[in-house]
Amino acid sequence: MQGIKSPRLIAVASALAATAVLACTATAPARTSAHRVLVSDYRLPASTLAKLRTDFLNQLASRYPNHTWAPLRFSLSNRDLRLIGLPSKRWLIRHRGHFRTPTVVYRNGRTVKLAMRSSKHRGGSSSGSGQTTQSGGLVTFAGTGFFGIRPGAWLLLITKNSIGWCSMAHVYGSPGAYQISTAGHCGKPGDLATAIGLVGNRNPVLLDFGTFAVSHSAGLGADWALISIFPQDQRLVTPTMAFWGGPEGMYTAQGQVVPVTLTGRNPSIGINPDPKLVQQLVHYGHGAGVGAGGTPRSATAITWASTYFMFFGAITPGDSGSGANTLTGDSVGANRQAAGIITHLWVDPLMRQGLGIMGGTRATQVQGTLANGQLLPYPAPVPILP
Repeated sequence: MQGIKSPRLIAVASALAATAVLACTATAPARTSAHRVLVSDYRLPASTLAKLRTDFLNQLASRYPNHTWAPLRFSLSNRDLRLIGLPSKRWLIRHRGHFRTPTVVYRNGRTVKLAMRSSKHRGGSSSGSGQTTQSGGLVTFAGTGFFGIRPGAWLLLITKNSIGWCSMAHVYGSPGAYQISTAGHCGKPGDLATAIGLVGNRNPVLLDFGTFAVSHSAGLGADWALISIFPQDQRLVTPTMAFWGGPEGMYTAQGQVVPVTLTGRNPSIGINPDPKLVQQLVHYGHGAGVGAGGTPRSATAITWASTYFMFFGAITPGDSGSGANTLTGDSVGANRQAAGIITHLWVDPLMRQGLGIMGGTRATQVQGTLANGQLLPYPAPVPILP
């Protein structure tokens, strides 16, 4: 990689998510179904996660040699899709673009369209009361009780010849004209972006919510994309990161926190940190080893270059494109500043232990206006909160 030193207010009660009632209209078989289902957390058994993680690491090792940077995008095989509870790769590609409304997708290819019955907003709305809550706001699931198109939500990429697993990073723009960032290697301009959630008895829900407007995939520090969110799905967006909250502004300081050497067989990290640059990163994604249903994690920053950042911590397949915030900030009183988009892993034997040196593109490189969240996260998007 040329020029890069080769180192890696809660407004809605939680009960809203647990008791939201959706009406289902079955598309196969043709007969309409009027039964009710409840939205629930996306959870996969530990044994399933272990298999997915092994598949990803084997995929990574077959494509990238040791001691190189590798993009974290996870390309899903038919085996992986079965483990997640989805139909085959061929079926998903054939039905690409068919999920403009939230759709339950069964492993056998049966689909069920979701629509809201008569639930009202809680915690306030622009009209006071009586509005119907859109089902999409609940089934675009970000994990562990957090809903909405937001930093940390699960991103499925269905293209003409592949199925990819990534996560979403920070929100850019303004209400009604939001975009959300992710890794550039997750999709190309024009590609459809699909959110994945869970409803009823552990059945995945898919929602096509936007398209890639711009995408750059030129290695560490130059790997970012913006997804333009469809007008009808703008109300589902919240800039506030699941669990951690933020971001509030961007982290802009630069420098090497500790000396890092990525030559030879084993990387080394120095033990004399620069106190001006020491930052704990907090991030949230849908990785397949640690992120069962979306998992909050923290990591230790080791380098802040002008275009990229590196850190040491735990990360897994599917986290690619997720956003990272700093715990504090680059000025007194600053908190949860946007650090960037997690995109790459330094390939070495350590990665099979679930730890390693990771890197990403700094948020300052994304060509858009960052939408600030709030420090106290909340479970679902509502009109009066960011």
